[in-house]
Amino acid sequence: MSTSAFEALLSPHSFSSELKAYVLAVLPVFLYFAAKSISSGKNAKSKQPLPPGPKGKPIIGNMLDIPQVKPWLVYKQWGETYGNIVHVNALGQSIVVINKLDQVIDLLEKRSTNYSDRPGLPMLDMMDYSFSFGLMPYGQDWRRHRKVFHQYLHAHMVPRYNPIQEQEVIPFARNLLTSPEKFLLHTRVLFASIIMRASYGFEKVNYDDELISDAENLLHAFAEVIVPGRYLVNHIPILRHIPSWFPGAGFKRKVWEMSRLSEKSVCMPFEMAKRRGRENALPSMATDLIEQLPAENDPKREEEETVVKKAIANAYVAGADTTVGTGHALFLALAMNPEVQRKAQAEIDAVIGPGRLPLIRDRERLPYVQAVVKEVTRWHTALPIGVPRKVTEDDEYMGYHIPKGAILMVNQWAINHDPELYDDPMTFNPDRFIKDGKLNPEVPDPTNVAFGFGRRICPGRHFSNDSVFILAATLFALFDIKQSKDEAGNPIPLELDVTSDTVSAPLPFKCDIVPRSAAAVSLIQKS
Repeated sequence: MSTSAFEALLSPHSFSSELKAYVLAVLPVFLYFAAKSISSGKNAKSKQPLPPGPKGKPIIGNMLDIPQVKPWLVYKQWGETYGNIVHVNALGQSIVVINKLDQVIDLLEKRSTNYSDRPGLPMLDMMDYSFSFGLMPYGQDWRRHRKVFHQYLHAHMVPRYNPIQEQEVIPFARNLLTSPEKFLLHTRVLFASIIMRASYGFEKVNYDDELISDAENLLHAFAEVIVPGRYLVNHIPILRHIPSWFPGAGFKRKVWEMSRLSEKSVCMPFEMAKRRGRENALPSMATDLIEQLPAENDPKREEEETVVKKAIANAYVAGADTTVGTGHALFLALAMNPEVQRKAQAEIDAVIGPGRLPLIRDRERLPYVQAVVKEVTRWHTALPIGVPRKVTEDDEYMGYHIPKGAILMVNQWAINHDPELYDDPMTFNPDRFIKDGKLNPEVPDPTNVAFGFGRRICPGRHFSNDSVFILAATLFALFDIKQSKDEAGNPIPLELDVTSDTVSAPLPFKCDIVPRSAAAVSLIQKS
């Protein structure tokens, strides 16, 4: 390896200091397996070329080009430069990025059999993240776990949870009234309370609740692990066998912490729900599924209980953070766009009136509020890059060869900000979804993009949409959200700036939240 290439490997813009030490320590192994991967990854079987992309370096390919900061922006730029299907190579691993909705539908919907698998990641295996059926290989085990989850969160079952969502938004409104400056925290507590109550029947969840903090830590670890290039062990699996004292083996400490947390997050809330029993528990996924389990002495009990535990853990771990970013973005959008807020408030006043809070069943009579929810989901795409897929068999598409074993990534942010689909996509404008006072079915629904595609579409999407809707409708009924002002009385500028996490969220910001009227205060207090 040349000196310049070696220096590039240790560039501060590519890897953390831990990984720099790691590369130095395992460089011979790194080179051997990189060369082996490149040799096995040659495009010899197809007469079609690979999709275009940035030129890589010898041996490491595009490993240093893979962005770690807001990768969706770089992938979109690559799409504009090379074409909307982009190919890069990281240590011999083909990665294909898609930026256009029609191409995603062609592959993930129409050819879903070939694009529904997940790449095997050693870090996830070592962290014991096997409870997440969303990351399981496509097959019978995945179908079994997903079926258990889906039976409680499909479109016709979700309304049973609407009373929970409508009840939990009341203490949220009280919290906003008494400490509006903590609105980011209150929003986290709201969504955590909803998901914990629906999953396990637990009430009165606090932000410092151990179960919630564990779920958030686990989700953040998962989000970090699936980013290409973040952990070398995902590209050179043999590194999982190096001893923990070896230089650069800090990832093993992460593995130990997360595997312990994973087991705790799956088992502890489930055992708590079992101890409470149906007589002392609120209706939830856990109470229903525990009741359906075979008797304790049945040989099938252990296996089926394991499936049930994992299915419920999926709901509470994934739901602990994924909806929060959308909720925070809603506050930001309303503070930045007071005219949107006024239109939504006028619709609430005309349809609901001042005497009660909105309910989820009011949704069909509130098209503009629905449009706001769609627009905030589009404007801030909480999962900007979909969870990676693995290509099962060699394929050809649009004159390009997509090799077996390639990792396929969908740039969901680029789709939701495609000017061919949405005029002026960087502007927050719910009216883009309205025509003649109704929702316009001709405009692509960004919530369909935000929750994935094909056989891997998120089964909790209906539940999540209901939670965001009741948040939005409640805010419009009760509060005015405004830009904060500095000491000189000037509005503090706001903009949408987000984290680079797999599950992205707006960076912390300030806004003023005040009740709309004395009647709104009274409604909060007596609800």
